[in-house]
Amino acid sequence: MTHRNSPLALGLRLRLVLTLTAIALFPLAGVSYIVVHDEVDSVTRSIEFELHDAAVTAQVQFTDLLNKRELSAVAAASSPRLQKAIQQHSAATLRKFALRRGLLLELDGHRYGTPLPHAVTTRVRLTLHGRAVGSLVAQLPLDAATLRQLAAPVRAGVRLAFTRPGGADGAGSGHGETLRLAKNAAILAYLPRGVEAARTGAAYRRIEEAGILAALAMMLLTFVLARPLLRSLRWTEKQAGEARIDALTGIANRRALVDVLTAEISRARRFGHATSVVILDLDHFKETNDVHGHAAGDRLLQAVGRLLTGIVRQGDTVARLGGEEFVAVLPETDLEGARRLAERLRVAIEHCRVEEMRMTASFGVAALLDDDTSDSLLAAADAALYRAKENGRNRTECAVRKQSRAVA
Repeated sequence: MTHRNSPLALGLRLRLVLTLTAIALFPLAGVSYIVVHDEVDSVTRSIEFELHDAAVTAQVQFTDLLNKRELSAVAAASSPRLQKAIQQHSAATLRKFALRRGLLLELDGHRYGTPLPHAVTTRVRLTLHGRAVGSLVAQLPLDAATLRQLAAPVRAGVRLAFTRPGGADGAGSGHGETLRLAKNAAILAYLPRGVEAARTGAAYRRIEEAGILAALAMMLLTFVLARPLLRSLRWTEKQAGEARIDALTGIANRRALVDVLTAEISRARRFGHATSVVILDLDHFKETNDVHGHAAGDRLLQAVGRLLTGIVRQGDTVARLGGEEFVAVLPETDLEGARRLAERLRVAIEHCRVEEMRMTASFGVAALLDDDTSDSLLAAADAALYRAKENGRNRTECAVRKQSRAVA
C-alpha cells in the first residue's frame, strides 16, 4: 500500500538536509580559507624565487660571456701579426686588427678601435719582448643582443633588462630582482605588469572549482567530499617543490641553497668581496618533538624560518638545509660580520617563545677562502657548528682556517 508524503514530512526532510549541509559547509569554508591563503602565499613565494633564480642565472651567463671575451683578448695579445704591427708602428694595421676583433688597443697614448658607449670592459696587458707596452680591452655591450643571450635559459614569462646598481625596478614591472654585473651595470629580472595578478587569479579559480566540487559532494553525502581539496593540496605541495621552496617553512630548500651559494662564490671572486655562511641547528629538537609532538615541532621550525628572514638583510638568502638545520648565505660579509649576525640570531631565538615551547640554537660561521667550493665552505661552517655543540650548545663558533689572499 502506497502512502503519500505529507507537507510536514517533506518540510522536515528539507530542513534536515539543509541543516546537515550547513553543518558540513562550515568546516569546508574554514578549510577553503586556509587553502586559499596558503595557495596565494605559495604563488607569491614562487614568483619571488623565480625572479631571483632568473637574475642569478643571467648574472652567471653574463660572467661567462665576459670571460670568453677576456680569453679572446688574451689570445689576440700574443698574435704574431699584432706583435709585428707594434714593432713597425703600423697604425693602419693596428686599427684594422682592433676593429676586426671588436677590441680596443691602447698603445703609446693612442687608442685603436671603436669604444662602445654602453659596455662592460676587461683589460689584458700587452707586452713586447717581455716589456709592457699597452693593453687590449675586451668589451661586452649592454645591448639587446647580449640581453637575448642572457635570457635564453630563463623561464618563460620572466623578462630581463640592464639597469644601474641601486636603481629603481623599472621596465614596467610589478615585481623585480636586481643583481650587480659590474661597477656601473646590473641585471633586472622582472615580471610584466599583470602577470602576478593573473597567476594569483588562476590560483583562486583552482580553489573555487575545488570548493564547488566539494560542496556538491557534501550535498550528495558521498565519500568524494575530500577529493577536490586533496587534489588542490597535492598541487600546492608539488608547485612549492618545483619552485625550490621548502614546503614547511616557505624558505629556500637545499637545491636552491646550492645554486645561490655557487653563484655568490663566483660573484665574490669576480668583484673581490667577502662572502660568509652561517649554519644553525636547534638544540635538543628531538626532545621537543617527543614532549610536544611533531605538529608542535613543525610550528617551531616555521617560527624559526620567519625569525631568520625577518632579521637578515634583503640581499641575504635563508634556506632550510634539512631537519632542524638552517643556513644563511651572506654576500659582502666577512667572518666578523657573519659572527655578529649569528649572535643576533642566537639571542633572538633564545628569547623566542612558540606557545609553551622555548628553544636555543648552536651556530657555526665560516668565511669564503680563495680555493673554497660551496661544499667546502658549508663543511667548514658545519665543523664550527659541531664545536659549538661540543662546547655546550647555545653558542656561536667560527671556522678557524688559514686566511687566503684576496680574490682578484
